[in-house]
Amino acid sequence: MKINTPVIWLFLLLLPCFLPAQQPLHFGASYSLYSQILQEERQLNVLLPAAYATAPDESFPVVYLLDGAADEDFFHTAGLLRYLDDHDMMPPTILVGIANVDRKRDFTYPSTDPRDVRDFPTTGGSANFIRFLQQELTAYVDSTFRTNGHRTLVGQSLGGLLATEIILQHPGTYNDYVIVSPSLWWDSTYLYQQTQHLHDQLEVFPDRLFVSVGEEYPVMMAGSRRLARVFQEGEEATEVTFLPLKDEDHNTILHEALYRAFDKWYDPTVLRPYYYANAWNGLNLRSGPSLDSAVISKLPYGQSLGIIDDTGPDNTIVNGLPGKWINIGSDEGRGWVFDAYVAPVPPFQSGEDLKGYWERTIDFTNHTTYASLAEGEAWHGMRIASSAEGHQRIEHDLWEAGATEL
Repeated sequence: MKINTPVIWLFLLLLPCFLPAQQPLHFGASYSLYSQILQEERQLNVLLPAAYATAPDESFPVVYLLDGAADEDFFHTAGLLRYLDDHDMMPPTILVGIANVDRKRDFTYPSTDPRDVRDFPTTGGSANFIRFLQQELTAYVDSTFRTNGHRTLVGQSLGGLLATEIILQHPGTYNDYVIVSPSLWWDSTYLYQQTQHLHDQLEVFPDRLFVSVGEEYPVMMAGSRRLARVFQEGEEATEVTFLPLKDEDHNTILHEALYRAFDKWYDPTVLRPYYYANAWNGLNLRSGPSLDSAVISKLPYGQSLGIIDDTGPDNTIVNGLPGKWINIGSDEGRGWVFDAYVAPVPPFQSGEDLKGYWERTIDFTNHTTYASLAEGEAWHGMRIASSAEGHQRIEHDLWEAGATEL
């Protein structure tokens, strides 16, 4: 078959006309800062919180991310911070990712180990880089963006080595530190060996320190543990968390560790299971992150569920029924809405049926029955049992002629 080349080229030229309109997705911006200390141009990747545009009079904390280039850790960290912010799990925060030029040079102090000098000939420039961070970079960020003075430093691997050097030898610039898998093997483990001594010389301490390590080189695991321990045992008021992540290794740990750090600091919710039955005549146990609660009746979709405790000062009315209700619902941003209401009562035991639960936990003394018969032989029935303590058991039955309950 003969191919008409001009027709093919015409088709290729017209192809974009048939594609859906495309627009770039903007997620952060890149800035350039010339460093007099380093004598070079440095790139900064910045993500501003959504509230930065909507709250023009508000100032914000800053997270400084080492290894912060677009092809390093900027985007996954930016996505995490935006997610936590959007779900009110941490305050709106400015993220500043510091792109690397020569990370081996910038993140290491001079080594006395000949192997380090031989294998990494450009290393040993951390003193200048720390001066850049503490003097030029913070001044630039504070003058360019609306910052509130609260600063967090995040470093992993060689970045964790640099963050450890800063917290032990150059403190004062950052309030909080997230140090993950620090490369404390550097310089024949000098910084690891000197951790206690350097800590004891400190006069300035961080507010919070989060240290994490996976299944890695023994010195990195031991060094992380020692760093956390000396700050935990010190007399300063630093809040210290040491979290080994046994299911992560050196390459996979950072994202999980960051999530755990910010969740620990800003959303310290104690997750306990709630238990509920999805049918009044059977017990199908489910669990989720809420207070210990129980739901033992089934109502039409969208109505309330539950045992009601109408004692206590915080009574509310749900579907005409008073009680100390807890709302567990979905996020409208997820595209669907479902609300259930539960009251704090003892949880079910595994394998327990409803009758056994009622008899074990609640002494019902009063009973009320209501029933109605409408046209078409639809029938609705309600049975309410009340206890002296104010608990109520609500059972609803609904039969519609010609309808099948799903």
